[in-house]
Amino acid sequence: MNEISQNENIIETINLTKRFGKKNELVAVDSLNLGVRKGEVFGFVGPNGAGKTTTMKMLIGLLEPTDGSGRVAGFDIVREVIKIREAT
Repeated sequence: MNEISQNENIIETINLTKRFGKKNELVAVDSLNLGVRKGEVFGFVGPNGAGKTTTMKMLIGLLEPTDGSGRVAGFDIVREVIKIREAT
């Protein structure tokens, strides 16, 4: 497991985007930039269809982002999904 200090983000996204449809016409999450530090309490709040569940699915590796990047516990959300699951 990667050691994360109190000053580092345990969850971080940079321009995280998810689109659906044959031509990527439906934008579920659009360029999300997020940083959550170790020990912080954080919640997603918003109306139905705002992208909360889609974001969470990308962070745990159930959906691959269309664009952008993310890290959880220091691991890449696309290339290191198994390590994220082992660390949490």
